[in-house]
Amino acid sequence: MKASITSLLLVSVLFGCSSKQEPTPKLQHARLTEPQSQLIALGIARLMHSKPVNVAEDAFINSSILVIESLNNAAIPEKSNHGSYPDMPERFELLIKNQMCFVRHLDSKATEPLPLVKCKAVD
Repeated sequence: MKASITSLLLVSVLFGCSSKQEPTPKLQHARLTEPQSQLIALGIARLMHSKPVNVAEDAFINSSILVIESLNNAAIPEKSNHGSYPDMPERFELLIKNQMCFVRHLDSKATEPLPLVKCKAVD
């Protein structure tokens, strides 16, 4: 019995040491490499389950954070539960992981992939 436990431990140690696991890359703050306001607006609309919103042409160019003053009540469904209040500014951040860009709503932490958007990690 003691020998089988020792063998089992030895096998576990050997397999544990031989399998190299790469750390999972974390989402990093990012900025756009070129203006892409229409793609950003569509991603935010998907994320917020709303109609398309107006996004400035320079959104996410100089900062990884975007503040939209108002996603008017017509744009967001009445029973939306995103942790926000009507007429409060909505804040979003642009993130990247493995060359894939994402937009995240800062209040709810809901995240939406942006597969066609080109961005780079902020240094």
